[in-house]
Amino acid sequence: MEFSNKAAIVTGASSGIGRLVAQQLGQAGMKLWLVGRSATELEKTAEAIAVSGGPSAHCVSLDLGVQGALAALVEEVAASHPYLFALINNAGVMYPEPIIESDPSRWHEMFAINLMTPMESCRAAVAAMRKHGQPGHLINISSIAGRDDAYGAYSVSKAALNQMGRCLRKELEGDDIRVTTIVPGGFATNLVRGFGPQSLERIQKNMAQSSIDPNGPEGRKLMGDPALVANLVKYVLEQPIELNLEEITIRPAINLNL
Repeated sequence: MEFSNKAAIVTGASSGIGRLVAQQLGQAGMKLWLVGRSATELEKTAEAIAVSGGPSAHCVSLDLGVQGALAALVEEVAASHPYLFALINNAGVMYPEPIIESDPSRWHEMFAINLMTPMESCRAAVAAMRKHGQPGHLINISSIAGRDDAYGAYSVSKAALNQMGRCLRKELEGDDIRVTTIVPGGFATNLVRGFGPQSLERIQKNMAQSSIDPNGPEGRKLMGDPALVANLVKYVLEQPIELNLEEITIRPAINLNL
């Protein structure tokens, strides 16, 4: 139980990468606050943690698009637990549409959840970690789309998140608080729920053009297992506080430009 007596907040913990991160950390003894859209799915994550022998987790159904909502939860957690060790901003929303053809209301939703909420919560977590006086971690899950120009405002929101991580790393050099941006590309998650018909058609076309059978033995080279991203999050938290793993890209061996 290497993370016993430590607390962490994991957003997007109701499915995909967030759920797997929570299960990994909970199994290792972390006291967790699970944040997501669906209370029912969060309870499933908490149940999986309990079955693995981890401590009981708190489930918080929260609209992360509301200004200050996650920051307020960070303050509550810090007031109720003596050691907030990690904040893991994993939740995100993706509408991969051209800027000139998309609805501005979608831009605001993406920037609220993908950038502003992580920025607000990191600020609150830094204050809490400084008050607790112990080493801590801020981990933000970004996307390879932040380095691409094919995903419109979503790319812009993730590029801004990447830059936020660099700024925070610089600002926190005098603290024992490390900032890591993890940049996945090509992993199966629920982000596709925001894809329109054109985006889904492009993915299907690129998959079809590959000479590799996605269901065959080489198929894992095309689409990554989200559990590998969860493994990476745990690895980052295990490193000596003297190190800062500032930005880590993780992607399948074959790039299909999805």
